[in-house]
Amino acid sequence: MSSSNAQRFLATGADDTALALKMFTGTVLEAFRAKSKLWHDDAGVISKMVINNGKSHQFILNGDVPVGEYHTPGDELLGQAYEFDEGTITVDQILVVHYDIPLDQTRMSHFPVIAPKMRDLGVGLAIDLDRKLFRVGVNSARSAAVTKNGITIHNGGNRVERVAATLAAAYAVSVAGAQNFRDDVAALGQAMNEDNVPEDGRNLFIGPYIRRVLGKDPTIFDKDYSNDSGDMNARRLPMLEGFILHETNHLPSTSVTAGPTSQRGDFTVAGASGQPAALALCGARQGNGGVGFVQNGDIYTHMHFDERRNTTFMKAQIIGGMGILAPYCAGVIEVDDS
Repeated sequence: MSSSNAQRFLATGADDTALALKMFTGTVLEAFRAKSKLWHDDAGVISKMVINNGKSHQFILNGDVPVGEYHTPGDELLGQAYEFDEGTITVDQILVVHYDIPLDQTRMSHFPVIAPKMRDLGVGLAIDLDRKLFRVGVNSARSAAVTKNGITIHNGGNRVERVAATLAAAYAVSVAGAQNFRDDVAALGQAMNEDNVPEDGRNLFIGPYIRRVLGKDPTIFDKDYSNDSGDMNARRLPMLEGFILHETNHLPSTSVTAGPTSQRGDFTVAGASGQPAALALCGARQGNGGVGFVQNGDIYTHMHFDERRNTTFMKAQIIGGMGILAPYCAGVIEVDDS
């Protein structure tokens, strides 16, 4: 009997299953990128740095430019005062999502187990990172101004507050509710203009409820009012008051007391600042975002069969840290009950 050509299709070089591990890693990364709106950062609003050693990275913040002054010929020009400051983002602990899947359950299951859990690793890591980044973004927008030796480094973040008992009370599902939200977005845009934040590349992240509210005002989607009016039936979001709209489920709405300080805060309506209805993040001429992220190495994935336990162990992890960087590039619309 002749042997068949049973091609070892997962082999690369001496490793008989190399492609299986590559497919595992590729699946995890694909799922991660699909769910990480801020970390993947298509909008370009996060200042990110990859470091291969060390635990922190220094981002330089440039202070305000001086005003012009009149000069009398003959007087010596000695140079006007200027200042730099720093924003240091430190790497936190390892953030990991992991599973240990028993062999007997895998063999007896009538549905696939390994492949969905591979995707879940990427999704879980992405959602957790995104939620953390949104909390830091809100805290950045809540930050106060900073001065150094009498020179303004930045004017702090920008907040627009609407007093109401709930998010629904502030922005009802009606034309009036949509116009209330539009007025608040316009006020946020004005505050950013007054801080000299460039108008290009302004992004506004809203939740599904606010997306529903905006649909009640047809002028927001009307082509007579905008060249980029969106599509109400296709649920394609338009621009609003100069902001590119993005929908997310990750705006914070609870009180967070654990974890790194930059990620903590009371994000409830009853809190000191209120519940975020929208978060604005954008770039600045200095090249800094409202949120900084330092990553030590790339996303690491691993999978192996544990002979001692008869389980398949898999994990995805990242070593990184995030923090407030340039608050003038962040803005928040919040609903506060007082």
